[in-house]
Amino acid sequence: MEKKILFMFLRAPFGSIQYTEGLRAVVGMMSGLDEHKVTCVYAGDGAYYSLKGADKSESAGYVKTIADISETHYYVEKESMAERGISEGDVDETFEAISRDDLAKLITENDVIFDF
Repeated sequence: MEKKILFMFLRAPFGSIQYTEGLRAVVGMMSGLDEHKVTCVYAGDGAYYSLKGADKSESAGYVKTIADISETHYYVEKESMAERGISEGDVDETFEAISRDDLAKLITENDVIFDF
């Protein structure tokens, strides 16, 4: 049975493999019989992953696999960006900036939520 799954990336994309393991989990949830609908949100220190030019080499294979499997939405929370001095012009075009209220709505609309 297909489920709507939200992956929240809340930790910095450097100094640990959390974000890479999170993307590996995204691939796992999108694969197989159920092919769940997945959304990824970057908030807190995870907002740094949305930066243009950020080193995404460790996760590039997972991002490509995700794109090959299905359309996935990538969001970054505006308030997290502002708290870290990140402007919308600094964000890679892959990401859509959303408000904290929109994030709260996403949380309520999904069946399962994972955070990394």
